[in-house]
Amino acid sequence: MNKPESVLVLAAHGSSHPLARLSLDGFTALVRRAHPGIRVLLAYTALRRTGNHPALNSGSGLAEVLAELEHLGPIAVRVQSLHVIAGDEFDRMREMLDDFSRRCGAAHTLSGPLLGGPEDIYGVANALVKSVGTLRQDESAVLMGHGTTHEAQDLYRSLAECLKGILPSARLGVLEAADPADPLSIQAIASDLHGRGVRSAKLIPFLTVAGRHAHKDLAGDQPGSWKSVLAEHTIATQPDLAGLLERQAFAAIWLKRLGSLLTG
Repeated sequence: MNKPESVLVLAAHGSSHPLARLSLDGFTALVRRAHPGIRVLLAYTALRRTGNHPALNSGSGLAEVLAELEHLGPIAVRVQSLHVIAGDEFDRMREMLDDFSRRCGAAHTLSGPLLGGPEDIYGVANALVKSVGTLRQDESAVLMGHGTTHEAQDLYRSLAECLKGILPSARLGVLEAADPADPLSIQAIASDLHGRGVRSAKLIPFLTVAGRHAHKDLAGDQPGSWKSVLAEHTIATQPDLAGLLERQAFAAIWLKRLGSLLTG
């Protein structure tokens, strides 16, 4: 009896920002070159799609991709999450995959996000240190994660502490679900760094791709952006707006997990 065809789905939130879309397409092409015998598909998991989000008109939303796979006959679907944490969107994706398997009898295997649990924190922190590079005595690196009301927010906290232990002048915060007194908020980070004599900071997105959040909320000129909040604390900034997929240390993590997913 022939083995069912294997299909690899790269599952990402997606972005309407053109540079972010290029990053996702580039990583997908990299995976196809690394695994030429496997059909590789990119699927978007965002539910709130507005403007020119690629899932709106491309047929590349996860639901649409799974609907197409139902017609292929016996297949084994292997899914690699390109999310940072297992938040609400990841939970919805897992439910969609379970429903897909029940409907058509196709087996699926899901490999978790970058930060799937405490066991991933040290490796991710070290990859961040490699991405940040050398810092001067009066310089910091400020990294923006998305943030969530999901319990997975605790992984951001653990990662922030681990990162600070390895690279004391670096700070990880989140855009959402952190009030001004929360150590993960940019207000708390800016006040802390100012008090420590930091006068310059690299701005780095801790996001799969550098989309609107990176270009507007992190490095934008408008009031309330992280750049502006740091400026209010006399900290100059240098944006470094590559997403994680564009950073060698993180691409290597995902490629290694893909190798395990395809051979497991």
